[in-house]
Amino acid sequence: MFLTLMAVLFACEPKEEGILCTTDIRSSALVTVIDQDGSPIDNADVSYTVDGVEGTFIETWSTGQYVLGEEEAGDFIVDIFAEIDTDDPCCQEVGTATLEFTIEENECHVETQEFETGLEWDLVCVDVDENGECG
Repeated sequence: MFLTLMAVLFACEPKEEGILCTTDIRSSALVTVIDQDGSPIDNADVSYTVDGVEGTFIETWSTGQYVLGEEEAGDFIVDIFAEIDTDDPCCQEVGTATLEFTIEENECHVETQEFETGLEWDLVCVDVDENGECG
């Protein structure tokens, strides 16, 4: 019983007088990346900076959603890159995007923001050599 009471007491920690904060960790941003058809892309390369410093936490969910930051607040710049194969073995669709936003924090946690973004797409092909192979 004593241990249960202690666990309840330590589940919240005061940050300011009169404010109780939970000890859970909040994500800074949730970014959903979609392809040309509006379907989620779960194999994109995603990186970010916060106030010019490289971000350290990215988790990818199978729904094409990328979780960025653990309680990181500030000015975010997110770079996204994805490749999709085409019917032509020498060509790929290449998509890129850059998102810029600011994550605020309250007395206890960051205020998680959600974004959905499409990418700017280009067809990228390599030359075919004299043997018909992609070079």
